[in-house]
Amino acid sequence: MKYRQWLFSIVLGCMTVMPAAAQWDPEHPATGNLRFSWIHGSISAKANTDVRVQVHRYNEHTFILRQNPAIHWEAPFMYLLMGEERAVLLDAGATEEAEYFPLRQVVDRLIERWQQANGVPKMPLMVLTLGSETSQIAALGQFEDRPDTVVVGGDDVLRSAVLGGDWPSKGKLDLGGRVLDVLPTPGLDASAISVFDGWSKILFTGNTLYPGRLVIRDFPQYLDSLEALVEFSATNTIRWIMGGRIEMSAEPGLDFMLRSNYRPNERALQLSTAELRDAANIVRLINGREDIHIHDDFIVMHGVGRGARAYGWPVYIPEQFQKNRTR
Repeated sequence: MKYRQWLFSIVLGCMTVMPAAAQWDPEHPATGNLRFSWIHGSISAKANTDVRVQVHRYNEHTFILRQNPAIHWEAPFMYLLMGEERAVLLDAGATEEAEYFPLRQVVDRLIERWQQANGVPKMPLMVLTLGSETSQIAALGQFEDRPDTVVVGGDDVLRSAVLGGDWPSKGKLDLGGRVLDVLPTPGLDASAISVFDGWSKILFTGNTLYPGRLVIRDFPQYLDSLEALVEFSATNTIRWIMGGRIEMSAEPGLDFMLRSNYRPNERALQLSTAELRDAANIVRLINGREDIHIHDDFIVMHGVGRGARAYGWPVYIPEQFQKNRTR
C-alpha cells in the first residue's frame, strides 16, 4: 500500500503545470463535429498514399486519431483529450514501428499546436490503454522516453495509482477541470476499461463495444460489464459511444472480411445508448450458449472464433448483402 501511495505521488507530482483558460462545466457540455469521412484503405496496401495517422478535431480540446487500414488491417482509433493540467492518450494503435506508424510524432505535433493556441507552456501526457489487445498497445514503446510522460498502459499497479482508491471497482482521472470517469469492463478482454468524459458526453469503450465483431471470452464478466454501462447511462447523459475500431459496413448487419485492408462504405464510428442496450439484451438472450447474433450495427459471438459465421452463412446471403470484397 505504501508503495502505491508513493507511486501515486510520483505520477501526479510530475504532472503539475500552469492551467490554461478552459471551462469544463458538465452542465454545459461541449459539442463536436462528426461531419467527415475516415480513410478506408486501398486494394493495394503497398500503393496506398493516405496519411499513416488520420486526425480529426472533434472539438478544440478533443482529437480522434485513426491508424491507416493499409498499415494495419484493424485500423484502430485513439483519442487525445486535453485538460488544463495534462493530456491523456487513450490507446496506442496496432503497429510498433514509428517508421510505419508515427503515433508519437503526430501526438507531439497536436499537443504543441494546442499549447500554442491556448498559451500553455507545458502539457504533460499520460498514455492510458483501454485494454490489452495488440490493436491498443503496440506503439506504447514510442512514448517510453518522452519527457513529462507517464505510460500507464494496462498495468494494474499504475492504474490503481492514477485512478484513485476506489479502483478497480471504479476510478476517476482529473486532467485539470476535465474529469473522466473510468469503469472496468472486462469480458472481451480481461483488462478492458471504459472512460466517460462528462464534458463532451462521450463514452470511450475501446474494444468492449464497437461496430464490429464482439467475441466474448468471459461470458459472465461481459454481461456484467454491459449491464454496468447500461446502468451508468441511466444516470449520465451520453451523446456518443466511441469504440476502438470499425468492422461493419454501412449495410445493416454486414461486416467486412477479416484482415481486409480495404473498407469502402464503412459504418460510422459512433454508437448510441440504444445500441448499448441492444448489446446487453442480446448477451442476456445468448445466456452462455455457443451463438452468433447479427445486429445491424455489430455481431455478438460466443464460443466461436472471430472469423466464424452464423449457421448457413454465407451459403445463403440476402440479396441486399451481396457486395464485393465484404465476406
